[in-house]
Amino acid sequence: MVSLPRDLLSKLTGEVADGLPSFCLERWQSLHETVARINLSESGVYPLTLAELRDYGVDLESLGSLELGYGWTRGSPELREAISELYGGAVPPENIVVTAGSAEANLVTVLSLVRENDVVLVDMPNYMQVVGLLRWVGAEVVYIWRQPPDWRFPLQKALELVSTLRPKALFVNDPNNPTGSYMTHREIEELVLEASRLGTTLVFDEVYWGTERGEPKVSVVQASERGDLISVSGLSKTYGLPGLRIGWVAASSRRISELAWSVKDYTSIAPSVLSDKIASLILKRDVVAKLRDRARRVVEENMRVFLAEISGKELFEPYPAKSGAFIWVRVPWVEDTLGLAYTIYKQRGVLLVPGECFEMRGYMRIGLGMKPEHFRVGLRELVESMDSLKKELTAEGR
Repeated sequence: MVSLPRDLLSKLTGEVADGLPSFCLERWQSLHETVARINLSESGVYPLTLAELRDYGVDLESLGSLELGYGWTRGSPELREAISELYGGAVPPENIVVTAGSAEANLVTVLSLVRENDVVLVDMPNYMQVVGLLRWVGAEVVYIWRQPPDWRFPLQKALELVSTLRPKALFVNDPNNPTGSYMTHREIEELVLEASRLGTTLVFDEVYWGTERGEPKVSVVQASERGDLISVSGLSKTYGLPGLRIGWVAASSRRISELAWSVKDYTSIAPSVLSDKIASLILKRDVVAKLRDRARRVVEENMRVFLAEISGKELFEPYPAKSGAFIWVRVPWVEDTLGLAYTIYKQRGVLLVPGECFEMRGYMRIGLGMKPEHFRVGLRELVESMDSLKKELTAEGR
């Protein structure tokens, strides 16, 4: 395999600032995705064009007269009302803060809730932004690991830790990135009941909500009227609109939403007024349903092609996702999946995400959100590269 450059390893595993670890996944992607020949690292469905939005019933004619000012710092009333309706009214518009993508929503949520030495629980594996931020503020982070083969959220372990540690917050990534598993309505209700009894705030990153290819998921804020509950979500993954940079914090508590809004004064101040307007047009009930259906259809087709292509080749042990736009796989013939991913990128220009970026060496996340015709081409390149490398390593006795 190609040796990983020392400076690249440092960028992926070092520190950005004192106490703030490098964000391995985002560093890996930002360094390589714009020059990769085939990008299988993306976790969302391929983006729509403005023209295509018209095909989904979005009327963009009103944009011509839009004044490009600052707009509303926590999002326009129109957009916050649309987001509230997405949750069935479980969160009122005044408890919603619109952010620059769900990444900013995660940032303002952590800075609003957590202080130095606070005990917090984190669902693992996970999109590691929250973990890095929690370490930066000096929290005591306790992992709760999902396990193969089904990668279900370990509810009983979580209930036990909430009861014994009485953490300030529990951060859950559900639907889960990178495993694609998600909790049932009953599981969420049980977790909310115990967390509310002991004063633990539940924060659910629900950016893949709507991609479920089975029983639809209920948001944590819809599960109960008790306790401090937060849903972080946005338009990037399920809806194929990452370029709008629209995310949000939807909180059951007005106090928490006010804190998030105050922290946001230090970050982006206000969402783009143009993105705000487009988002408010998109988040209509019929458009939401169509875009969610689009995401499911794209992933279903690419999942079918992926499983058929790798069948009998013994290159991966796949865990077909129940949601999301990716598949989580174990590579049984190599442990250094970071080195493997780098070698595939250097030799073939194919980019995927190594498990090391989720603190899970020996695994990989492969995006399933590309246009199906492009995915087939990229998948063939990936399989050929993996097959060649496996034969090479076998011949070397490694």
